[in-house]
Amino acid sequence: MSQERKEFEKQFYPLYQHYHQQNSGFKLREANFNYQKKIQYFKGEDFIKFTTTNFEEIKGLVPLTDKKKDAAQIAKYLIECKIIWRVDRHRDDPKKKWPKLLTLVRDQSFIEDGFYTWSIDVKNKMNSIKLAAILIGVFLICLFPIWPFSFKYGIFKFTIYLLIFLIGLQVIRLLLYSIIRLFGYEFWIFPNMNDDSYGIFGSFLPIYLLTKYTDGKLEIVLRFIGLVAFFLLIYFIIQEPHHLTNITDATGQTLDDVFLWGKEKMEGKQEPLHRRAIPDLSELIKQAEEDSQNVINNENLDNHETQNDL
Repeated sequence: MSQERKEFEKQFYPLYQHYHQQNSGFKLREANFNYQKKIQYFKGEDFIKFTTTNFEEIKGLVPLTDKKKDAAQIAKYLIECKIIWRVDRHRDDPKKKWPKLLTLVRDQSFIEDGFYTWSIDVKNKMNSIKLAAILIGVFLICLFPIWPFSFKYGIFKFTIYLLIFLIGLQVIRLLLYSIIRLFGYEFWIFPNMNDDSYGIFGSFLPIYLLTKYTDGKLEIVLRFIGLVAFFLLIYFIIQEPHHLTNITDATGQTLDDVFLWGKEKMEGKQEPLHRRAIPDLSELIKQAEEDSQNVINNENLDNHETQNDL
């Protein structure tokens, strides 16, 4: 990018920041651009509504032109200056209301149903803070071997508990879906949890999803059979609660064993697996001598018993 273009774009920074300020009410979504990077985009009709509502304030932030009689004219001017680009759903993107994978389109005209993104990227202090935090995190991870034992053991327990939480959440999601499906509804906790295209925070939104199915006769029969099996399972658990107690006790004992293994591993009390699996030469010789001595002892014992019988 030429220096002249950079200077030109800087004049639009206040306008850009006005649309991106927190609690502005302007709807921005995140998506992947051509599998290359994350971008924020907006819909044309949202741009028109927001600009019309805040027209007097925004009009004063649009530089280098008198073409700002209304929101549509401002949008067309920004496209002409290549400050905003029109993008559209990528061919690999699933057909959802808000696309998660975008690509640039040839027709750079403004329509209210289109999607748009800013071509300029204003430097944000928060991005620098995030980058510094990542570098510090990587540095601390590299120093993990010299961490105090309490810190290392705490991280180990945290990862185990986190793994249990994630697996338990998946099991609970599936159980709730299976149970509520028997009543003709689809219910998911965190429906986007396993969709990588939504990002870390987007995977936990919305919190739940509830929709009603329109089932045919076969589905209704299968639901009835499932309900009978479900109530029989509940009856069995009530009649034989010790089975559930045994499962919880075994789970707790397994968790204690894992924590003990991790603690001994970090303290160096546990011999590495490769050493335990492959004995050295001295151990083999010692084992052979012990086996030979056991054979001799057994033969002597048999001879002694034979003589006694005679």
